[in-house]
Amino acid sequence: MNLSKSFRHNQLIVFIIVALLFCNATILFAPHTWYALRFPVAIGLVFVLPGMAWLPALNWMHTHNAIERLSLIIGLSSVLSALTLFIGLWITVPFTETPVIVGLNLLIGGGIMAMIFNQQQSGSPIEWPSRTTMLILVAIFAVALFTRTTRLGYAEFHEDELENMRLIVRAYKGEAYAAFLDSKGPIHWLLPASLWYLNGWLNETIARTPFVITSLLLIPMIYALGRRMSHVIYNQDAVGLIAAGFIALNGFFVAYARHVENQSLIVFWGTLAVWFAYRYYQERRNSFLYYTAITLAVGLIAHPDVLLYLPIFVYVLALSYWSSRLDDTQRASISYSALISAGLLFGGLVALFYIPYLTDPQIGLVYQYFAGDRIGESLLYNRVPNLFDQDKLYSTRYHAPILVLLLTWLLARNFNHLGRRGWAMLLTLALAIISTVALPNLWIIGNVNLAFGPYALLTLAVLWLPSTSFEIKTLYLWLTAPLGALLFLAQDAADHIQIAYPAWALLAGFALHDILDLLSGNTAIASPTVRRGLQRVLIITLGSMAGVIVFYQYITFCSTVTAYWQVKHVSESNPNSIYNWLYGSIARPRKLFSNPRLGGWKAVGYLRETGQIQGDFRSINESFAVPIWYNFQTPRSCYDDPDNSWVRRSHRGWPDEEEALIEQKYALTRIILVDQEPKLHLYEKNGQTTTPEVIDSEDYRHQFDLLATPKRYAGGESIEQVTSLNFGDKLLLTGYNMPIQTASANSTVPVTVFWQALAPMQTRYRAFMHLVDDEGNRWAQHDDDPACRLLTNEMRPEQRSSRQFRLTIDSNTPSGEYQVIFGIYHPDDFQRLEIWDNLNSQPKGNSLNLGTVQVE
Repeated sequence: MNLSKSFRHNQLIVFIIVALLFCNATILFAPHTWYALRFPVAIGLVFVLPGMAWLPALNWMHTHNAIERLSLIIGLSSVLSALTLFIGLWITVPFTETPVIVGLNLLIGGGIMAMIFNQQQSGSPIEWPSRTTMLILVAIFAVALFTRTTRLGYAEFHEDELENMRLIVRAYKGEAYAAFLDSKGPIHWLLPASLWYLNGWLNETIARTPFVITSLLLIPMIYALGRRMSHVIYNQDAVGLIAAGFIALNGFFVAYARHVENQSLIVFWGTLAVWFAYRYYQERRNSFLYYTAITLAVGLIAHPDVLLYLPIFVYVLALSYWSSRLDDTQRASISYSALISAGLLFGGLVALFYIPYLTDPQIGLVYQYFAGDRIGESLLYNRVPNLFDQDKLYSTRYHAPILVLLLTWLLARNFNHLGRRGWAMLLTLALAIISTVALPNLWIIGNVNLAFGPYALLTLAVLWLPSTSFEIKTLYLWLTAPLGALLFLAQDAADHIQIAYPAWALLAGFALHDILDLLSGNTAIASPTVRRGLQRVLIITLGSMAGVIVFYQYITFCSTVTAYWQVKHVSESNPNSIYNWLYGSIARPRKLFSNPRLGGWKAVGYLRETGQIQGDFRSINESFAVPIWYNFQTPRSCYDDPDNSWVRRSHRGWPDEEEALIEQKYALTRIILVDQEPKLHLYEKNGQTTTPEVIDSEDYRHQFDLLATPKRYAGGESIEQVTSLNFGDKLLLTGYNMPIQTASANSTVPVTVFWQALAPMQTRYRAFMHLVDDEGNRWAQHDDDPACRLLTNEMRPEQRSSRQFRLTIDSNTPSGEYQVIFGIYHPDDFQRLEIWDNLNSQPKGNSLNLGTVQVE
């Protein structure tokens, strides 16, 4: 390497070291209120510096293309950071800020060391696309940036997002089994966890950023893959640009960029793995086998859907082997040792998660979920109509037909090489495929649905076509293998079908480029004037449809709740509205993932956290997970008459259940505004009927966010009396709250107890709480499960829980001082568990005196 290259290489090393030091200093010493600094630094540590450190050491993966290099910096960072965080979760309990910071530093530091020892850099200059290509790509990226980031943090978390956010909290608490509590792996919540920990506090934008990044990165990655594949045929960038445009417009990718879930990750990583595999096919560099193995393994740990990508890679490797046998002079022969070692690397990483996952007790519930809700009991299905229904909901009714027409064109052009025989084959299969949608019952014979047949035959025919390029065959298999499994083997594919859309976008790119090339070339189909006119009409039509799709996505995913409700109201009340004319209909609010939902719960959480709202609660017309999360993981009440009852208004108005609250002596004390419209009614039991306080939720949004630290969420409910009382090595009483010390006869005294499980239990233990006088006479009693909605025989070690007990004092109770006695017993023989006080290192017998209550 010449001196100038060596100097630039060393400059990059120094830059990365300085950047790493600056990031660490910011994370460790900058105040948490410095969001504008801490959050970009967190993104840099997770999504930029790992790739910047490792790519030069890997010779930039032998690419000089600037778009590929930029994509690889962030893409490789996402893969390596995810893998590092996963290993950190495996070896450190609890999973807190320390393993995140240490792991990322070791990852980046390892890359720096590899750069120092690898000074062999290619001397070729970086290649930038042409100005026209760059302008088009930037415009496509800008559209995607608009639809994916506009009001990204406006909406509160969806209940599915909260399932993942709660697992972050459980891992932070030290529940080592948190990685097994979902139907998929932990990677999709480890990435937002890292940004949360590094920033210090959380909001929705921070949590959703990893998915925005990978969704946006899919655009240049598809362009890069399309460019490489089409250069074999056309030697132009148009295919990659067209495919990138389809990716930008895809509603699934817009929705899941704004959602804390794995789809954006696995779609991007799947595309990146295909790019690696295609590079291997082209160049036979063994390193690309390892890159493919690592990327696929990380994706498969994130979600089992990645299994549906494996046929593509088997096909690429098989064709690589076959072509090397046919022509050893043109391509390097396959290294079987590299292939085997890459397979072992893939299997080892996957086994690191799936072996303990498949042996965990939770796997039984996961099996029931997949077998019952996803796969179902039938052997075969026909879910092709579901594809069009889902695509219409997310991308309008124009998107799927355009893709189908372009795919049909491409197939016709390829079957045309066979002459009449090819046309006969294609038309026969096309008619059969149309009948599976128009007349689906024709394909049901007995209890077996044979609708998959025409699709399978068409796939085999495409793979057999002698004149069709390897690239088209690979993309077609990439499209049909996942779709075939999801549409014909699954009862409910839902929106998982999106994993096939990158291939469909590339195929559409090939088709549209072919049409435009045909219209711009010298062909006998029409005069040059007619061809130019047709070309303009096609471009204007597709451009107009793109605008209509972007407008729909803005309304559906980026608007405010009030604006979306207004659009829905216009659509329902006016059949001739522009929305119905353009889109047919507008989906009901909250039907789609990432449809705006904002109830004002941060205001409630802040008021409760600061003591302005007290007592237990339940919600009406809202998923219970939402108020629980925004009250810092405080469980909802076990009772139907909590101290607080909170009612959310829907687009249809206030629910009928609200009327019953007034009859139950609840008083409306506060009204929460969202977008200056009433959205929440807060009722208090036995509250004073006065003019309710009107609160704008926006005034409390940032105040709540600053309180949302990992430590605060892991702490759960506030505990007034902290204890460490061991009940028979089964349960640890970590504390209790007894807010009432003075009561009257016939009133209720609430006492909340907090638990941590110490060991697995086969017995469903029961708890008792008594109000007794000095002579041991009981004047109130409550026996129940120690925890609310969690039986002791369902608890796992380290799992935390709580329950509010209620002592309703007998109406004949004389005035005086009474003790609150508490204990745990076996339900069969009433044998009580012995208690050990860890704080004072002494036994406490088999019952506790939690305090006294003065009855007046």
